[in-house]
Amino acid sequence: MNETVTIRWLGHSCFRMEYAGFSLVTDPYEDGYIPGLAPLHVGADAVYCSHGHGDHSAAACVELTGGKAPDDFSVREFSVPHDHHGGARRGMNTIRQFRFGTLRVVHMGDTGCMPDGGTVAALRACDALLLPVGGYYTVDAEEAYAIAENLAPRCIVPMHYRGKSFGFDEIGTLDAFTALFAAADVRFLETDAFALTAAEPRGVIVPRLS
Repeated sequence: MNETVTIRWLGHSCFRMEYAGFSLVTDPYEDGYIPGLAPLHVGADAVYCSHGHGDHSAAACVELTGGKAPDDFSVREFSVPHDHHGGARRGMNTIRQFRFGTLRVVHMGDTGCMPDGGTVAALRACDALLLPVGGYYTVDAEEAYAIAENLAPRCIVPMHYRGKSFGFDEIGTLDAFTALFAAADVRFLETDAFALTAAEPRGVIVPRLS
């Protein structure tokens, strides 16, 4: 019961998660470029890409070290429609549930609509929800809040909230999202990382991108 996962926001929808000497990166861009940030160069044992777009090729972005994942690590994928903004960009996306021992981290990627009931049931009460809000191809603040309410995670990390600085139109800012929660539930971190354990953190966790 002493599992700890270090979660570091790298910008856009990219996170690095470290557990028991194992490191993975979610949602990297092909050339390490994240809009508004310096190129991303980070080593990892595994990478997972939530997009089907041509510019999201994990292998070219992240240098793999070839480390073996711990026996109590696993990934489960859920396909969901990506049909937001009137169907202008219709397609499918992938939600990933990472399990580190007893801890579950759900990475939503650029989810454009509410997952179906079966997916919600499978992901409910996760330990951490990495949830997009405010990007052009993501959900807006109210929709993100509805997803969070349905999944009922222990902690939520909003991403994409920087809007235009990432090259996205602002359809729901961080302020609009956090305003839907009680002020006591929102924690602004001093760094871009936090440690996830069986007890902490709780509420809305907002990292500061360094």
